[in-house]
Amino acid sequence: MKEIFQFIWNPTETLAKDQAIWQTIWRVLLLIVICIVLKVLSLVGVEVLRMMSLIPQYTRDLDEGTKVIRGNLLYAVVLFPIMEELAFRLYLVRNKVNVFVSAFLMTYMIATNFIFQTSSFSLAEYGLARISLSLIVAGAVLLIYQKSPLTIKFSTLFYCSALIFGLVHIYNHDYTNPSVLLFAPLICLPQIISGLFWGYARIKYGILGGILLHGIMNGIFA
Repeated sequence: MKEIFQFIWNPTETLAKDQAIWQTIWRVLLLIVICIVLKVLSLVGVEVLRMMSLIPQYTRDLDEGTKVIRGNLLYAVVLFPIMEELAFRLYLVRNKVNVFVSAFLMTYMIATNFIFQTSSFSLAEYGLARISLSLIVAGAVLLIYQKSPLTIKFSTLFYCSALIFGLVHIYNHDYTNPSVLLFAPLICLPQIISGLFWGYARIKYGILGGILLHGIMNGIFA
């Protein structure tokens, strides 16, 4: 447990590998328990603040297509974890491919949800426009990275990845309300906290470790 919280407090680009399989099993189980406890506490805390009218009513009615996707375990446990981990945490191990893939998928998800307001898993609506925009942004990000690949401190990159990951989930709420946007960091606190621990899993166990933990947590809270 000490290593996990030390990393969250002072993230580093590398972590020592576990010496035995039982250590990996124990640490993954510990991560799951920590994530569950902190997510429940943050969810309850945000809901209490909402009930006390300290933050605005932030829920919104989802369309039927979105409800079907979010109610499907395949999307929740497999597809969303893969896409979101590649978008928001693949680039924590910095190289050209990782930076390009993350920038492409991050742009694609943000543009799809907030600009085109359609499904990330369908290209039927504005598919070419979404892909083109994502390629342009990813190409620009790659060019910037090639000019100065390591100028951003890893700790800054790590915390930003968790913050952006969490804030993107404001899409699940009434993000057209300016008051909701103002309180977005608080409303999305459960996802921001999750992003910190999934970032640890990504560095400790690779991108597959992050996807696995993400999928397990989504399955528990689906």
